[in-house]
Amino acid sequence: MNFTTIQILAFVGAVAAMAIVFGLGYLEGRRAARQDLEHLATANRQLVENLRHRAERAQHEHTISRLNAAQALEHLTEEMDATRAQLASLQQRVMSEDDANQLIAMAEKLSLAANTFAGLGSTDQAQVCRRLSTHARALFDRYWQTLPTIDPLQPTHRALSTWERVDAGHTGAATPQCM
Repeated sequence: MNFTTIQILAFVGAVAAMAIVFGLGYLEGRRAARQDLEHLATANRQLVENLRHRAERAQHEHTISRLNAAQALEHLTEEMDATRAQLASLQQRVMSEDDANQLIAMAEKLSLAANTFAGLGSTDQAQVCRRLSTHARALFDRYWQTLPTIDPLQPTHRALSTWERVDAGHTGAATPQCM
């Protein structure tokens, strides 16, 4: 089989044309792949930036939340200290049963002294002792009726916490909280 010069040139031309077409297809494929990779890289950068922004925002909100919790805890601690101081003050002012018994005993001794002075004929001293006895009994009655005694064995009503007061203000009734 003999190929003519024209056939050989046509074959070389066809191979060259195929090489050129293959080269152009290869370059176009690389360009398209590079564009796809650039689009993917851009999308990934945007995704990473979005995730970074969300993480920074979550960290900021967490910091704000912790700050708010610390402030609330500090406020509750101050409120608890003030309540403890008020309770200590009230406990110091409250008349105990022993104090009441001592006040009654003084009133009875003053009545006895008034009777003794009256028997001795010292009416001025007797009147002063009777008046002091009457004042001591009045003090006993007034303080004993207005200030309750504190009995540590007797259960007391639990005061509402700050959060229960807030809940009561919003819903109209206090909701129990889990501790």
